[in-house]
Amino acid sequence: MTLKTRNLFFQIFLFTSLAVLLFALIIFLVSLHNSTILNPPALRIPAFLDRIPFTPKSVTALFVSFLLILMYVPACFYILLKFFENTQTSEIIFFSGFLIACLAEISRFITICLGLWLSFSNTLIFMGNVTLFGRTLAPLSFLCAAILSETSQRQDIERNYLIMMTVSVVFAVVIPMNTAIITSTALVTEGFIHLVNIMRFMLLLMSTASFLVSAVKKNSLEHKYLAFSSAVILIGYGFLVTCDNFFFLIMGLFGLIYGTFKYLQTLHKMYMWG
Repeated sequence: MTLKTRNLFFQIFLFTSLAVLLFALIIFLVSLHNSTILNPPALRIPAFLDRIPFTPKSVTALFVSFLLILMYVPACFYILLKFFENTQTSEIIFFSGFLIACLAEISRFITICLGLWLSFSNTLIFMGNVTLFGRTLAPLSFLCAAILSETSQRQDIERNYLIMMTVSVVFAVVIPMNTAIITSTALVTEGFIHLVNIMRFMLLLMSTASFLVSAVKKNSLEHKYLAFSSAVILIGYGFLVTCDNFFFLIMGLFGLIYGTFKYLQTLHKMYMWG
């Protein structure tokens, strides 16, 4: 992938993410005017959140989390275009996969605004598939960045990126949706939910471990920073996408912003100043 093609790809998704943000604001205002917004059920996962005094359920925190995620994506694409425009790095391309995964959370927002969670329609199942696609792609993007960013892999970046996307789509389609159980964050739960969550956690561990292995092999302090910052990003992302309280909102925002800053700063030093 040439720099010109990659930058064009980033520009397209910068404007796409801005359009998604604008669409979200419009659909929220229209739904508010038409009184179609239906707060999701009270079911919380994990259930013990109800017993923790500083994690009371808040619909306001839920909506703010949507806004923060949808603002985060175009902000990051702008940063990539501004500071990495002339930098050939595979990690940045795979990071764009994580940003696309964040955009998939719009499905939960639509589910609330249109009151889709009251039905058992194919549309609700599709929204669940979109969410699962994003939550599979997010950790997979960092795993691919860790193991497929060597110079020898650079010519195969388009193929590897397509494989990453295809795996996420296939997984989201194959795993059944349980429309009978909708959580307090408007999440359509997956069948085999515990196995799915274990898989996500394993992807996080594998991506962190892969960066650490590269750090040892190359005697690179920067790869240790990448391992740490990518884990912080995914933990912050995890807090925000499961946010139905202000504690998760604060923790998620901090993790996402701090982790992204350290991750991109480290890549900038490696490829621009190294």
